[in-house]
Amino acid sequence: MAGYVEKTLAGGEEVVHRANYNWTYSFFPVFWFALGAASLVFIFFVQYAAGVPYEALKVGWWSGIIAAAAGSVILANHIIILVTTEIVVTTYRFVYKTGLVSRHTQEVSLNKIEEITLHQTVWGRFLGFGKLVLRGTGVGVITLPNLDDPIRLRRSIDNTQAALRTDHRRRQRINDDDDEDDY
Repeated sequence: MAGYVEKTLAGGEEVVHRANYNWTYSFFPVFWFALGAASLVFIFFVQYAAGVPYEALKVGWWSGIIAAAAGSVILANHIIILVTTEIVVTTYRFVYKTGLVSRHTQEVSLNKIEEITLHQTVWGRFLGFGKLVLRGTGVGVITLPNLDDPIRLRRSIDNTQAALRTDHRRRQRINDDDDEDDY
């Protein structure tokens, strides 16, 4: 199944780099799910291994069920976010798309990106993640969450911008040569 970016590629446009979230971005949703599931497992073992009757653990069972359901909802929402988010550099533009039913995209032409700011904590440097903030002409600010290897994404944007400038200069020289032939 093709994603949003593949469906919207222009003629001659190709995907250069696809960024992913770092595993730390998923830590707390997985933690809340595990905590909810652990409470159910604990109540189960208390009742069946220790032989405590259901009536004595009724509140514990309902608390465990609520905790497990809340953890499941948090994790399911997070998985939907992970699966439906696309962070892509193409040969002409940068695309940040989120959403499953409704779609929200932030796209900017690579030649309109003026500044890329990296926010990386000590833990981010150690574990290989960071946040990027892109500022562009007429676009505003695109803030990206904890990405895996943000320096690679930045380098990909910079290299693609350089290739665009080189290609533009080469095309400009070819067009200038054509103009000289007309005289």
